[in-house]
Amino acid sequence: MNTRTTVILFLIVAGLGALILGVERYFPSAQELREIKRGPARFEKDKITRVEVLNSENTPLTLVRDGAAWRIEAPFPDVADPQHVAALILTLDGVEWVERIHREEFDDSEWQKTGLDKPRHKVRLFAGDNVVHESWFGSRAVIENNYYMGVPGKLGEEPAWYLAKSEAPLVLQIPTTTWRDPKLLRLPAEVITGITLTQASGQIVLARENEHAPWSLEKPLRTRGSKERITELLSTLLNIEVTEAKDATASSSNPAKTDAADMPADEIKIVITSKPRDKSYEITLKKPADDKQTNTTAIAAWRKPVFTVAAKNLASLWVQPNNLRDHLLAQIDGERLEFLTLNSKAHPEVSLRNEGGSWYLLRHGNWDPANGERIARALSALNTHEILQFTADTAADLTPYGLDAPFQTITWTPSREKPVKLMFGQNAQNTQFFAKYEHEPFIYRIDASLLPSLPTDGIKWKGLGALRFTTFALRRLSLALGANTPIILEYNPVSAEWKATRGGRDVSDEIDRVKADQLAGNLAKFTVQDWAVDRSAAIEALKTPFLTIQIVLGEPGRSDGPVREVEILFSPTQPNATTAFYFGQVKGDPDIFYMTRNGLLQIAGSDIFKPKPVK
Repeated sequence: MNTRTTVILFLIVAGLGALILGVERYFPSAQELREIKRGPARFEKDKITRVEVLNSENTPLTLVRDGAAWRIEAPFPDVADPQHVAALILTLDGVEWVERIHREEFDDSEWQKTGLDKPRHKVRLFAGDNVVHESWFGSRAVIENNYYMGVPGKLGEEPAWYLAKSEAPLVLQIPTTTWRDPKLLRLPAEVITGITLTQASGQIVLARENEHAPWSLEKPLRTRGSKERITELLSTLLNIEVTEAKDATASSSNPAKTDAADMPADEIKIVITSKPRDKSYEITLKKPADDKQTNTTAIAAWRKPVFTVAAKNLASLWVQPNNLRDHLLAQIDGERLEFLTLNSKAHPEVSLRNEGGSWYLLRHGNWDPANGERIARALSALNTHEILQFTADTAADLTPYGLDAPFQTITWTPSREKPVKLMFGQNAQNTQFFAKYEHEPFIYRIDASLLPSLPTDGIKWKGLGALRFTTFALRRLSLALGANTPIILEYNPVSAEWKATRGGRDVSDEIDRVKADQLAGNLAKFTVQDWAVDRSAAIEALKTPFLTIQIVLGEPGRSDGPVREVEILFSPTQPNATTAFYFGQVKGDPDIFYMTRNGLLQIAGSDIFKPKPVK
């Protein structure tokens, strides 16, 4: 081989070597490709207890989890915004590698442009004492949401550099002061079990056992609290926003005023307690200059700064006890009731009981079905009736209110609880009406419009179903208008066939069987309009009934066997007139009912006979 050939081969080998070196330098190795595909090591987000961030100016941001909340440890102590903390942890966990890069691929000026020579943010996440994530963020790349990023190596190892896709730098770039929780108090309303409001005019204490229990006003009165108004109060408190924070002075950072007598006229101290969290939170607020002003200053005992805060209805926190009392007359859970009892001077006691969701009325020694709709309306009326005035918180003499001898009482007994009695009275002129719970000292003035919803005559609570039977038990129907010859319909429950006679003549061929079935169905679920309180006129009218219906019933599904007869009488409320309402009575039942004319026409006016053919 001559010298020229040797030189050419040497140059070819050198070129191939340079090409291989270039490929290895500018293209990722198989190991790097696997590393990029695998992505950063993930961590368990819920186990992070500490976050340390250091920016390019070496200003630290340290966040520490305190139970369920996060607090700022540096550069200033305060409560942290949980949404920002959650966003940072989430975006760090969501980093994606795009490309592995190497320092030697860049000259000094290009490397400086990556921002990795002096990372803008260095982040470390801890789970207890262990570092579970560490990363450095440089400059933004030309591709959206892509940044240059470094991951420190183990002791003695070089960092790994990447082009990465991440939104973490956007979170890290927010101003340090923004990491402060903008809510003065961040607490779910359902965990709050106590509120104490202390101001120069006195102290108000509100409490409840748990989130499902009703609020009570414990001080200065012990009575029921208004769910709606206390909810509004909580809404105002929990929506106070921090707009500015400044260092507290020694006197303002430790509000020691605890008694109403010590409170300045323009301040209020609010203590919120939570049994589920076994914590209390104390806030002192300056009263706004007027009701329209939405800004004031506040001190939160568990936070160091003095805040300028903003919220709607700030002035409403300076509330009077009566504003937080329950302005509704009652809080009755109808689903838990077992008994209702009404007493009055005008009528015998009305006793109602609940059995599996069905109400029954004690009437003439028997428990008859009660009017469930009327009971529901009565409970709704009690639960929605607005108290006109808190007339007296204590009253040694009940006579002026007529409550020494109430003209009416209603008592309800919830399951596994003691009965609750509500008494009604009126003044001597019968112009004002009052209510009082038997075991409470408070007297309320009410509107008389409530009383018609609580009738004291037992008949008004009777169920409107005057007659119930199955058509399979029907044997015979007889309809007689006045003294006219009755129409008699015989029914066979086995074959479901009808036969009819009038004055002894068989008129079965003239029956409209569909209308006969409708007539039987209407009588089987016979419902009245209402029950009559005054029976005297009805008894006289029913001596000469306008319509008499006789129903013969037997054993369901059989055409033989013993039978019983039911007779229903109807008469107009005005003699010899067509009236809008009719008196009615099931013979043997002492109660009289009302039936509308239209309702009666569905029975008496039912044309069960086919039209006669025209000759």
